[in-house]
Amino acid sequence: MVVPFMTLYLTGKTMNRTLAEAGTVMGLFGLGSVIGAYFGGKFSDKIGFFKIQFFTLIFGGILFIVLGQIKSYSLICLFTFLLSTVNEAFRPANSSAIAFYSKPENRTRSYSLNRLAINLGWAVGASLGGLIASYNYELLFWVDGFTNILAAVLLFFFLRPARIEKKAEVVHGDILEEQ
Repeated sequence: MVVPFMTLYLTGKTMNRTLAEAGTVMGLFGLGSVIGAYFGGKFSDKIGFFKIQFFTLIFGGILFIVLGQIKSYSLICLFTFLLSTVNEAFRPANSSAIAFYSKPENRTRSYSLNRLAINLGWAVGASLGGLIASYNYELLFWVDGFTNILAAVLLFFFLRPARIEKKAEVVHGDILEEQ
């Protein structure tokens, strides 16, 4: 909900920043997203997709709430970068979860449904975000933060962590086999 309105929030009456400053913040958001996606994939491989999804939702929610309270431009830059890094780390972990939980014959459908949910989330989130922002921009950060935390709670209770067994690699002569 926050991202589509971040530039308006920064350049509006409340923050009164220039368009160039808002552009810098959004550039930092993009940079954090790239870095977050990279590390989200790396950490998903190391500690598992469930933990990454859970902790990115919790910490992303907290960071949204904190970001809404900050008035210092340099701290807004820092926390926007941190928020996007944490939130974007969710995506590779989510893709791994879809691959793990879906059957091979349903995998394409699973990814398609996930994409549909993302697009609906952007459409509904932006619409609700516009209504909330017209009332109070700070409330927008609170709502987005709590929805992240609520998603973490739902993930925890309805999608238990998967137990992934590592395949042992056995070398027979010059041939490497997975078992």
